[in-house]
Amino acid sequence: MQRPIFVTPESTATVGNGLGFEYRRAGYSLVGSGSYYWRTNWQPWGNGDDYDPSQRDYLRYQLSLSKDFYFGLHKIHLNGAYFGGKDLDRFSMYQFGLFDDTRIHGVPGSGVRFPELAMVRGSYSLNVFERYRIDLFLEQALGRDPFGTGEWLPVTGIGLGFNLRGPWRTMVRGDLGKSFLPDEYAGVGSFVMQIQFLKPL
Repeated sequence: MQRPIFVTPESTATVGNGLGFEYRRAGYSLVGSGSYYWRTNWQPWGNGDDYDPSQRDYLRYQLSLSKDFYFGLHKIHLNGAYFGGKDLDRFSMYQFGLFDDTRIHGVPGSGVRFPELAMVRGSYSLNVFERYRIDLFLEQALGRDPFGTGEWLPVTGIGLGFNLRGPWRTMVRGDLGKSFLPDEYAGVGSFVMQIQFLKPL
């Protein structure tokens, strides 16, 4: 039996608008937002089961509460967050990219996605005059299974970050992460490493 041909979407152009708020006081930070999006073109794609006409427009919303504790050169950061939505598909579900609000150390930026997430994250930092810094991360998330069972699947990440002075007046930023993923995502990888060289102009 021949497998159906996978058809890529004709267009991924998306328009949206949203509303957000922030409240910060005494080391606490409460942040929330909601956004509504619609696609300019939404024709059948995939191999027959992926396309859903109702997903031409979709809604995403999030709520996050953080607290920072400072002890001289030491800092502890705690965060709890919820991310949800309506009519999310594989293109609009939450992923774990480097610059995403849902980032977890060790989880690759693509291949792992959920339509709903609850997260608890913590970090410890030792910062010496903004020149030398060490960060330790421990992160736990529960993601709603996107494959139809509705179960909450655990995702755990641990990480190590560092800043130090490099040669020729550069700063070196390193970030290492290891994650522990559900069996459904066992093949996408669970170790992420990034090294950056920064130089002021």
